[in-house]
Formats: sequence, C-alpha cells, structure tokens
Amino acid sequence: MTTQTLAALDAMEITQAVQDLQHSVTLIAGKTTVIRVYVSGASGPATGVSGTVTLLRTPNDPPVTVASANALALNPNAPKDVPSRRADAALSLNFVLPSAVTAEGALTVSAVALTDTLTGANVPFNGPTNGVTVWFHKSPPLRVRVLWLRYSTGNPPVTYTPRDIDYNFLISWLKRAYPVAEVIVTPRAVIDVTATPPFQCTDTNAQLAAIRALDISSGADRRTHYIGQVADGGFFMRGCSSGVPDTPDPTTVASSPCGAATWNWDFDGSYADWYGGHELGHTYGRKHPGFCGESQDDLQNYPFPAGQLAKDANSFAGFDVGDPQLNLPMVARPGVQWHDVMTYCNFQWPSSYTYEGIRQRLLAEDALAAGAPTPAGTPAAAPAYVPAGELRVTTYGGGRPDDRFPKLAVTAVPAPASAPAAGDEAGEAPPDAGQIVSVVGTVDLTSRSGAIRFVNPVTAAAGPPTQAGEPDGAAGPDGGVPVVLRVQQADGSPPHDFPVTIKLASDPEPGQERTGLVDAVVPVGASPQSIALLVGGQVVDTFRPGALPPALRAARQGTAGEGAFKLDLDFDQAPQPGHTFATQVSTNAGRTWQTIGVGLKNPAITVDRSQFPRGTQVQLRVISTNGFTSTTSDIESFEV
Repeated sequence: MTTQTLAALDAMEITQAVQDLQHSVTLIAGKTTVIRVYVSGASGPATGVSGTVTLLRTPNDPPVTVASANALALNPNAPKDVPSRRADAALSLNFVLPSAVTAEGALTVSAVALTDTLTGANVPFNGPTNGVTVWFHKSPPLRVRVLWLRYSTGNPPVTYTPRDIDYNFLISWLKRAYPVAEVIVTPRAVIDVTATPPFQCTDTNAQLAAIRALDISSGADRRTHYIGQVADGGFFMRGCSSGVPDTPDPTTVASSPCGAATWNWDFDGSYADWYGGHELGHTYGRKHPGFCGESQDDLQNYPFPAGQLAKDANSFAGFDVGDPQLNLPMVARPGVQWHDVMTYCNFQWPSSYTYEGIRQRLLAEDALAAGAPTPAGTPAAAPAYVPAGELRVTTYGGGRPDDRFPKLAVTAVPAPASAPAAGDEAGEAPPDAGQIVSVVGTVDLTSRSGAIRFVNPVTAAAGPPTQAGEPDGAAGPDGGVPVVLRVQQADGSPPHDFPVTIKLASDPEPGQERTGLVDAVVPVGASPQSIALLVGGQVVDTFRPGALPPALRAARQGTAGEGAFKLDLDFDQAPQPGHTFATQVSTNAGRTWQTIGVGLKNPAITVDRSQFPRGTQVQLRVISTNGFTSTTSDIESFEV
C-alpha cells in the first residue's frame, strides 16, 4: 500500500521588492507582484509539486486562479525553517500575479492547491490553509530623464559613451526596486560633456542643471528627475547628486558612473543599475545610513544593524522579481546578507526604510504642478528683454534639407510707458521688468571659490525667481558661508543681491573639500550688466554678457561619423566671447522639446541617431544667447 504525501503550508509572503511575513511594506497597485508560498512535506514519500492559488478581489468578483512559475521538491525529511527558504527563490512556490488583480484595492488569497508533478494527483494539506488579505495602494510614477554624458580623452583621443546595457539595466532596476508601478522615461539623449576629463560629478551636475532648466522652461514636467551616466572606460568618475533635499525638490540632479565592473558581487554585466539607484535616491531625500564608509548622515534613524535590510532572518527580506527581457532571473535578497542601497556596502537593494521613504517623497512631489506643455512652435526661451531702441530677433525654420536658411522676424522693442523704479540700495527687490535667467555654478565652500558655469534666459515655468535680500550667514551650509548672486544694472542703479542655498554634493570622498551647486532662477532687471558670484562676501567670479546674440542664418549638413547626424551652423555674425548656444530636439512635431546641448561654443550640432527609434522624425532647434537675451531657430527635421 502506497502512503500518500501530505503537505504543510508554513507561510505566505506577497512581495514586490522588500517585505516581511506580516506584509507591513506598502504594496503598490500595478507593480509586478509575486506570492511566495512556503510549503513542506508533512508525511509520506518525497515528491515534486507545483501549485495554484485562487485569488478574490471582492466577494462578488469571480475567482482568479494563477499557476506557480516553478516547482519544488516536497521532502518530509528536509529542514522546515522558513527563514532559510526565504533566502532562496527556488525554495518557495512563486506565483507571478496578472496585473489585473493588482489594481488598487483588496486582494485575498482564498485557496492554495498542490499537484504532484509526476502523477498529476492532488497533494492535500494536513492542516489549515487560511487565506491572506492585502491591500494595493495607488502610487505615483517615477519620472526620470537619463542623459548619456559623452567625453573624449587620451592621445589620440578616444570617445567614451555609456552602453545600451547601462541604460536598460538602470530603467529595469528602478521598475523592480523602487516603489513604483511605472517609470516614465523622457527619451534619452547623448550629451557632450563641456568640462575637460577627468571631470567630477559636480561638473556634470552643473551641466545637467542647466539642461533641466531649459527643458522645464520649454514645458517639460517639472516633477522629472535628471540623471547623467558617464562611462568608466576613460577614467572613473565618482557619482553624486547635487544635494539631498529635506523637502520635495526635483531640481536636484545626479550623475553616476557606469560600466561592467563587478565590485566583487555584481556579475550581471553592468553596475549602472544600483549605482544610479543610489544617486537618484539622494535626489529623493535619502541620506547615507553610515555603516560602510559612507557619511553617517542617517545613522540615528536607520532601523537595522550594519546597513542590512533586516535585523534578523525572520523579519524583512528583499526580493527581485527579475526581468525576462534582460535575462535577469527572479532572485531572493536575504535581509541579513544584503544591505541598503544608500550604503556603500556590497550586495545592495532597497530596505523597507528606504523604500517607504522614497514612496512618501514621490507622493509629495506628485502634488507639485506638472507645468503646462509648450504649444508647438513656441520658442524654448522666454522672449528676452532688450533695452528700448534695440532689436529682438526671432527665427523660424525654412529652406531645403541640404541648405537651410531660417527666415528672420525682426521686431523693434518699444520703450515702456513708464520705467519702473529701481531699489535704493542693494538687497531691495528689483523691478519686475526684465528677463529671468537660470544661473548654474559650482562652489567650493572650503576654499571659498567658485565659478558661474551657465547663464540662460528661461520662462517662469523654470521655477519661482529667487528673492532679493540680505544674505543670512547662519543659514549657509558648512559653517554658515553665505553665497550670493549680485545683479548689477547698466544704468548705474544699485545692484541687487540674491542669497542662494548651495546644493552640497552628496558623495564626497573622505577629506574632500565641500563642493556644491548654485542652481537659481533670478530676475535681472531692466538693464542688466553683469552677475557676480560672492562666496563669504568676496566676489569669486563675474558673468558679463556679450553683444546681442547672433541669429542663425543657415544650417548645412556636415560630415559626421557612422550613426551621427551633423549640421554646421552659419550665424549672421561671428559668435563673440559671452555667446553660447543650446540645442534641442523634438520627436512629436514640436509639442515638447528636450535639450541635448547647453553652453556650446563650436557652431555645429552632432546628433547621435542611436538615441531615437528607427523611423522617428526628429526636429532640431538652436537657441543662441548671450545669457540675458536669446534668439531661437527651428530647423527642418530629419528621419532616423
């Protein structure tokens, strides 16, 4: 007589990235979800089993049956402790839920059934199989723009660009590890780094901040976070964000290295995923726990020892649902062996603490206004203020594809009916008339030095202008060093001081000087002459605009390398010191624009075709500026 195998249901865990057996971590509606069922052999011979779970959304809905994605051995003599089985995805029956059952609301696992994989017979349980009820919560998407930061170095020069695997792994990791069901990705772009290698992340973050200001000025969603990827082939750039904001602040940008290094634990071909996730975590206000050589910014609040995901094997455990399209398998992340992604430890994955913290910041940022999209044909920069009697030049596209001559619209600027009065002394609010500009610079608070990197006219969509006033040294970071932008007027009126808060770099090396970013929108008044950067009361750099910016007269296709599209630009006058230009692309007939170059001085555009899907119609735009005024030219599009 054959003895029948009996099974025991030991535990059930419904997980998306990190969870405990009490289901205390928020489940996100629409996010890939796995039910891990821990069964063991109670008696009888060993056998292999697969399973099904029966799911109910409400008592009135029809039940949904889901089959397990795997089978496992049921051996009454095998160890039955749940913690060891949670540490291995192959030791639980895993059920990948269809998205329809993970919509917002309750979900009940009403039944579990096992089937002998050899005979097809039902394997009964010798005890209760009471169901589990959980709730899925609607959560905002993650909005991100990933920029490939290209550079050349060596003799002869070699060009280094991130790889597809670096981009794909980062986006996939964010979908799997962050508390989101959707990652809204603005089409990636290849950007040439303006700084000279070996540059630092503060250099690339300054460029990203200037690009973001132009994007938002053009109508992009201001809730979008920006991250740049830098290939490690020429040198290794240590990653950082431009700050760790205590309140919602999507203007905080980040740069991350990428490549195939293993770091002695990551052998999937790219470390861009968790490294980028770390730097983006800073932009959502997540600090270093302080256990593996990182700064101890959150040591008192981090709830688990040694930067781990859990205090012991019975509580929290990470779980990576995998990505079949990238051949990434489903993998368990044991809570004691794995560490929080905000540490510098090996084996990184988000803890429940970081996971819930990012979710709360996403909810807060989602309440921010997205910003209205810019109508097709609207220039990226605001109509720039020009003193009365001078000319404002706007250009728009036209001409043959091989010889583009944009048409020019030249408009005289009338004198205002009554000139606004300037303040009587520095620190008073400036007049409302005049352009607002984005000012991006870098500051070293230790040596009290700095530089203004980018100045570009923007629209009010870029953010509320910084208010003029007296600098408050006590409010300054790192010992109260005040940092001020001083706008000087050409009419001899007193200057206006704008105190700015420095965004300190998030990941300094031990002993490194405290560096950070100036990223401000300031009104420049009716007759701006210069912008000075003051650190600790001393002028460390001054920006002075060139003459009125040149207008684009022609754009002709040039010779480019394989996979690139190049245009040589011909302006109506030779660019002078103080003149730069930016380039933007649109893939939706001009409804939205993304910046692919800023602070450029060489009158040529090179666009990497690989960043666009085949068949895409790409429209190009050139913005020429002296920092305070600008001209905008839409150039005929090309097809990838």
